[in-house]
Amino acid sequence: MKVYLVGGAVRDRFLGLPIKEKDWCVVGSSPEEMKKRGFQSVGKDFPVFLHPETKEEYALARTEKKIKPGYHGFDFNTSKNVTLLEDLKRRDLSINAMAIDRNDNLIDPYNGLDDINQKKLRHVSKAFDEDPVRVLRTAKFTARFHQLGFSVHADTQKIMKSISDDGELDHLVSDRVWKEMEQALSGNDPHVFFITLQNCGALIRLFPELYINKDTKIKHGFNALKKIANHSYDPAVNFSAFIYDIERAKTSDDDEMQINFQKTLDSLKKRLPIPRRFSEVSSIFITYKNILDQAESLEAKSILELLEDSDAFRRTERFNIVLDAYSILDTEKKNKNMFKKIAKIIVACNNVQTKKIINDETNPRKIREKISQERIRLISQEINKK
Repeated sequence: MKVYLVGGAVRDRFLGLPIKEKDWCVVGSSPEEMKKRGFQSVGKDFPVFLHPETKEEYALARTEKKIKPGYHGFDFNTSKNVTLLEDLKRRDLSINAMAIDRNDNLIDPYNGLDDINQKKLRHVSKAFDEDPVRVLRTAKFTARFHQLGFSVHADTQKIMKSISDDGELDHLVSDRVWKEMEQALSGNDPHVFFITLQNCGALIRLFPELYINKDTKIKHGFNALKKIANHSYDPAVNFSAFIYDIERAKTSDDDEMQINFQKTLDSLKKRLPIPRRFSEVSSIFITYKNILDQAESLEAKSILELLEDSDAFRRTERFNIVLDAYSILDTEKKNKNMFKKIAKIIVACNNVQTKKIINDETNPRKIREKISQERIRLISQEINKK
């Protein structure tokens, strides 16, 4: 039995990046032998084991054969006869197909280190087109390493285009699509993820709601996402800002834009396992736009209702994240003063002495009324300040 460090840990070592986790490839072993050594089986589709002490993943070397469409359409061979080179050959990109042995020797049969030096994301073999999720993974790595100067190799770009045109992306399970999208939204330059998908024809296949025919308009949305992501690594904010800006590019009518925003969000939720928090932040995004657009003319009571609808008093941190996002998008600083006022309003309302009101009053309805009255008074003070 031989064990090799593989995948991202090897890649990141040569990129000079922090190694977050280590994956290991085991050659010449079997599930039975791994269990005898105290490893815990966790793999569903193929044998993967957790080390009894480090809890790092150890996977048996394997080959795979395409037997039907989609991400799960593979037959795996994990016999003791599978070699390390065969295992590395089935991987997606050359930079992910390197290994290091126990003596710290690099094993690089597919020239991954050369591609790191040339800053290219290149497929390992023709088998790349057998797994449609590799289109998403390549887009994700393009975004992740964009600041290092990486780009997709021309030959790999052609294969990604072919996968998109052949309809293979239609067979991807929604969980995996969302997983790759969320990871991209959580990292550096998520706009590059979507640009890469658009360039190979995958965006309209995977996220038709986020696609616009005219390149000038879609770039508008990408630029907003870029601007937001440079200040926030919150994927829910990045997600909301992207949808908002795309819908804003489609129409100049605010009411229509807000309706379309909700339709787009609902459509995405039907197809993808979007977490509740993403939907909540997106709803706040639209609600807060109402506050900004109308705050100068709204009465204090209406502003209070909008803030309550956004749960801004109980979940202030979440609301402030959206507030920061809007301040970033407001490049002309038209609402600079209103941003400050809203922030002060929330602080003031949260400082209302609710305990005293509760102690002075026993009727729940009157307690709510008195709290609202005090908040309205404080809001009026803030909006009337020059």
